[in-house]
Amino acid sequence: MIRLAIGSLCIAGAAVLGGLSTSALMSVGSGEVATTDAFTVSDGAYALVLDEAIVPFQGTEATLTVESDSELFIGTANGVDVDDYLTGVAHEEITDIDFPDTAVHRAVAGDPAPAADAASRDWWTASDTATTVSHTFDLDADPQVIVVTAAQEDGSLADARVTVSMDVRTVFGLALLGYGGALALLGVGAFYLLRWWFSRYRPVRRKPAEGESRR
Repeated sequence: MIRLAIGSLCIAGAAVLGGLSTSALMSVGSGEVATTDAFTVSDGAYALVLDEAIVPFQGTEATLTVESDSELFIGTANGVDVDDYLTGVAHEEITDIDFPDTAVHRAVAGDPAPAADAASRDWWTASDTATTVSHTFDLDADPQVIVVTAAQEDGSLADARVTVSMDVRTVFGLALLGYGGALALLGVGAFYLLRWWFSRYRPVRRKPAEGESRR
């Protein structure tokens, strides 16, 4: 029965490990970088917001990229400052990342713009301006909030194209290791189960009859 128990546990472990590895590969794909499908910012949104904490992975880096025909401003800050700044202001918010396909987002209604433009704020931890802006962040570091707005006071984010990408080389490698571990457990489990199965048919040693000599 010990062989049956060990074999069953190994088979169950192989199934769990293989399932987790498959789930990881289905989530991020098999390439070196997984990139969501591009979406455009809603008309009337003053800013695009991404809280780095919603990206559901660790041990790698992710990048938010926004492209536009107009000059853009991108900045990172803590969530408290961003919330205070954009409360009551119309903006677009990325609410979930479903690699490798979708960045889920929603429009938040409000006033067309805050009292002061984003570039004039002094609490940004990093900032940049360009027609294509991006920010790469470590998913193991303390999360910041990324904000993208039009660089000009009378500018607009309308039709700006947004993607989120992630370096998945580490995830892909770990998934392959997971498959290797699952195969090893499967082999060990099959060995113990076969040993248990054939032990059921082992002939029982006959007891010598009374008076029969042992050899």
